[in-house]
Amino acid sequence: MVEFKKKEQVLDRVFAALSDHSRRQMLARLRKGSLSISELAEPFEMSFAGVAKHIEVLTDAQLIKKVRAPEDGRSYKLELQNQSLTEATNWIIYHQEFWTNKLARLETFLEEKDNEPRSIKNRKKN
Repeated sequence: MVEFKKKEQVLDRVFAALSDHSRRQMLARLRKGSLSISELAEPFEMSFAGVAKHIEVLTDAQLIKKVRAPEDGRSYKLELQNQSLTEATNWIIYHQEFWTNKLARLETFLEEKDNEPRSIKNRKKN
């Protein structure tokens, strides 16, 4: 039960993080490679504190991680982290398949109902 709760919390954080356009743009920029905080912040018209808050949300959602820059060992680079996004993708796929199967069965039922002879359709039920 604890493991399930933990996974649900991760999913909550991932979906909350992805709900913001700026954060999705940041993730897209990181697809090209690791960036410093200032490099990531460059195209955004927001304060450094605003960018830092977005980075905190993305880090808490385990979508990015801070890695010490090998050049000086003091600064950080930001990199994509895949695990929580993979879990969110699996959750979406599972539910998509569930609803797709439900809708396919409903469609089949309705088609069969439409193809029934009229005498069966109009028969009174007790």
